[in-house]
Amino acid sequence: MVSAIKNAWATFVQAPRHFMLFGFLAYIAASLGRFIPVLPFFLSYFVLPALYMGVAIAAQTGIFSRWDEKPQWMAVGKGFVHAGTLGLMLLCQIALGSVLLGLLVALFLDSNTAAAMEAIQREAGDDPELLMDMLMNDIDWMRSRFLGLAVALLALAMTALSLQAWFIRVFEHQSFFGSIRQSVARGRQQFGPWVLFSLLLLVVLSLDGAFNGVLRIITFPLLALTHYFLYEKMRS
Repeated sequence: MVSAIKNAWATFVQAPRHFMLFGFLAYIAASLGRFIPVLPFFLSYFVLPALYMGVAIAAQTGIFSRWDEKPQWMAVGKGFVHAGTLGLMLLCQIALGSVLLGLLVALFLDSNTAAAMEAIQREAGDDPELLMDMLMNDIDWMRSRFLGLAVALLALAMTALSLQAWFIRVFEHQSFFGSIRQSVARGRQQFGPWVLFSLLLLVVLSLDGAFNGVLRIITFPLLALTHYFLYEKMRS
């Protein structure tokens, strides 16, 4: 994990303007989603994953603009070739995870908390960031501490097991469901590092939310680079 962070930073400082352009575009996309109600679903599930993968493709190919060069738009757009696949894969992973979490919640959730969660789901609609924020802040999980802990641990584990699927699909050219299966299989063998990255992901998302997404200009490319280099390290 430490080596992945070091490699990410070393790559970032080689071409900060290039990678910060990805972050700026991600910030603009997320901002548009807040102001235009019909966009959050499309932006969250297709545009942001494409930009995220674009950072990884730049790191993998070594094709990016240096410090004294202007960013190349064609290089920035390479991730959009995979936008449809990445978006569908993310939706599939979220759907499977929601089913498992739903089964757990159905077994242990009290009626008042269940009603609150239904209201939150209706209000958040298709905005995943708003949904997560409301789930964390608008529900008194202390009333169901065991359930809250179980849900958090299960969500963390599922995230850790699913984090390699995008890269396996794009860089190893495996099938849609084959990539998900491989991610789970490898994640079980390398569980510790991916749990740490999942926690890092949670911290970064929290910081982005605290600063209204402005930090995403820097955190978005750095997180994607760290993710890619951790994948490469675990793959070798």
